[in-house]
Amino acid sequence: MSGKQVMLKGFTLIELLVSVGIFSIVMVIALGALLAMSEADRKAQTLKTVVNNLNFSLESMSRTIRTGYDYHCGSPTSFDCTSGMNSLYFTGADGRNVIYRFANSAGSASLCGQSALAVGCILRSVGGSSEASLTAPEVVIENAKFYVLGSPRSPDTVQPRVTILVSGYVNFKEGQKSQFNIQTTVTQRVYDQ
Repeated sequence: MSGKQVMLKGFTLIELLVSVGIFSIVMVIALGALLAMSEADRKAQTLKTVVNNLNFSLESMSRTIRTGYDYHCGSPTSFDCTSGMNSLYFTGADGRNVIYRFANSAGSASLCGQSALAVGCILRSVGGSSEASLTAPEVVIENAKFYVLGSPRSPDTVQPRVTILVSGYVNFKEGQKSQFNIQTTVTQRVYDQ
């Protein structure tokens, strides 16, 4: 080796610090995005489960109402209720009396499976049995109205039908809610003659 020096080129300490700093910033941002996506997925799964429960409850009500008869919204002497009421009374296909009722008082909290701060559910009673909630505790029903048109007790030729309007929200965790409004109309299966 005749007097030539070989110099090795490498990274300086400042270059290493800058590259590690940039890498750390990118990783923190990526981790934050990953955690946000994970939370959004968990929230979407919870919402899907609760909405499926709500849909199942309304479908169960619709099926029972469709095969029932003698609909009214209160006393057995009342006729159509076109202004909407908080309860629906009728006779089921098996001959037993069925009641669907909107409950939203602090006294209904145990029936709804909710705290007294957020109360609201649809209760069902069949054949005089005790009332039971149709909806999950995470579903808070703020308003439910039943409209009856063409009741067999009223002198008309309109096919009996019941319209149900339900509004409320789904609790994810404290302070996080997702609002919903649902309407369905059910026509009596037996032809009104």
